[in-house]
Parts: sequence; C-alpha cells; structure tokens
Amino acid sequence: MKKLIMVLMALLVCTVAFAALDFTEVDALYLTDEHDQEVYDKLTVMLEQATEGEEKANVLWRLSRVCVDLGDAIDKSDKKARFAIYEEGEQYALDSIAAYPTAQGYLWKCSNIGRWGQTKGVFDSLAKAKPMVQDLEVMIDDLGCLDSSEAWYVLAVLYDSLPGKPISFGNSNAAISYGRIACDTIPRNVIYGGTYKQLAEMLWNRNWNAKKRASEISKMQKNWDKETSNIEKYKYYEGANGAQAYPLWTKTALSSMTDRQEAVVILKYAQAVFEGRKTHTQADVDNYNEIAALLKEWT
Repeated sequence: MKKLIMVLMALLVCTVAFAALDFTEVDALYLTDEHDQEVYDKLTVMLEQATEGEEKANVLWRLSRVCVDLGDAIDKSDKKARFAIYEEGEQYALDSIAAYPTAQGYLWKCSNIGRWGQTKGVFDSLAKAKPMVQDLEVMIDDLGCLDSSEAWYVLAVLYDSLPGKPISFGNSNAAISYGRIACDTIPRNVIYGGTYKQLAEMLWNRNWNAKKRASEISKMQKNWDKETSNIEKYKYYEGANGAQAYPLWTKTALSSMTDRQEAVVILKYAQAVFEGRKTHTQADVDNYNEIAALLKEWT
C-alpha cells in the first residue's frame, strides 16, 4: 500500500510539473490596462516554465503584446527608452514565430514595429513598411485570420500614415476600408474608442460628398468582387456590399451621406458604446475625452 501511495504521489508531481500553463489571470490583468508591468513580470516567470513549441510561443507573443503598452506609457520625449521596449517586443514576437507560428505572433511583431516607426518618424522608417504588410499577409491570407480588429487597425494606420506613390504605397481609400473592417471586428469585451476615432478622422480628411461616395463605392464593389487575396480584397471593403449598404452605426446608406456626416455619426456611436459599459480602462477614458473634443470641434 505504501508503495502504491508513493507511485500515485510521483504521478501527481509529474502531472503538476507538466500541466499546461493557464493564461486566464494574466490575460484578465492585461485587459484592465493598469497592470502592464505585473503582466510582464508574470509572463517572464511563465516563460521559464513553458514547454517548447506552442506553449512557449503563447507566452512570447503575450510578452510582445504587453511591450507595446509598456512602450506607449513611456514619455514621448524619451525616444531611446521607447525604441528599446519596442525592439524587445519585436524580438519576443520573432521568437514566438520561430517556436510556433501563430497569427498573434505576426500581429504583435507588426504592432511593435509600427510603434517603433511612429516614434522614429514616417520618412525615417519607410523601409519597415513593406515587411510589415508581408507579415500581416501571412497572418490574414496564409493563416486565415480575418477577425482581428487589431491587425486591420495596424493596416489602416499604416496606409493612412505613409506617403503615396512614387515614394511609398500610402492610400487613404485603402486605409478607410481597413478602418471599417477594424471597427466591424472589435470584440464585444473591449471598447477600442481609438479605432472608431481613427476611422472618423480619415473620413473627415477625405471629405467626399454623397454623390462622389456613391460613385466611388460602386467602383470599389467591382474590385472587391474580383480580388482573391484577402489582404488585397479588403482594400475595397468599403464597397463590399455596395453604396446602398448601411454601416453598423447608422440606418442611413453610405450613398446618402457625406464623409464628414458619417465621421460625426461614428464618433457619437463610439461615445454611446463607452457610456453603455460599466467599467473602463484609462485608455478608454482618454479616447472618450479625445472623441468629445473632436465632436466639439466638428459640430
């Protein structure tokens, strides 16, 4: 009997030692947007415990993800420190992809590179733009990840920030299409006011009247129908359902309002989303205040 008990205890120890890591707590902490350093510290401990392959990759991309937030919290004047944390985040993502390729690994690699580029300046980081798109192409086309609001947002910001031809491949219409799908795929458990704000600002700046929208969106629908690559197809997402389609924030068809009218409606919708939630992160509050300031300026 004693031997049996000892064998059972040994088996129990082995089971605990090789139990899969549980990310529930660290993911919940991350979503609060208030404990980034604690999340980072917990993940570094988990990295030592992780088995090779998928489990290790899942720790590494989470470390890459939290590096984006840690970098964002650093004063913008301290570029050296911001570069360092974004580069660290990029390396975690590269290690994650090497251990086990996942959509999240590619996403957070691009997010850290994007933040690095924003810190450096658009014209000083043009060389990083094309590789970012290639990584997102792997994520979206090869791995079939179409429901990542974050990935579409990265593409929207990238295409909106870059200069157009012949210098680079910036394109405001593609940026708006990517911004629309980014808004349409926002998960239910987050607010992402900044995503709505980004789309509204891009529409405000494009400033098409209703007639031009009707014409151009109809052209986009034809391109949407013929493209096969997802990353190319979604450059025309604005025309996916034609000019008579209704975006989720209004019962007015796309062809029946101007860009600037829709921009205001989007911001009001984002306000309503915020006000309908019981809990908010500091980022949610900051976005809400910026949206309120924009509405005051535009109306």
